[in-house]
Amino acid sequence: DWHSDSSIGSIFNWCANKSTRPWSLRATFANIERDIEKVGDVVFSMVEKNGNEMAPSLAIAGINREEMFKAWWVAISLM
Repeated sequence: DWHSDSSIGSIFNWCANKSTRPWSLRATFANIERDIEKVGDVVFSMVEKNGNEMAPSLAIAGINREEMFKAWWVAISLM
């Protein structure tokens, strides 16, 4: 299971650098890239562990909003 042995930093690196992506996840990343092209601009950010204590609440609120038209994906460093 790739979730258990991967840190958020590794996943961020996979998104930013295609050459570091695990071969077993090629289909997943192909789908992500296809969806990014449909949406337009997507921003990936790294922030401090306690950089935004509201992030989980805002993410849940965003997921629950059907009329949401813009998404920001935030990778939070656990270091």
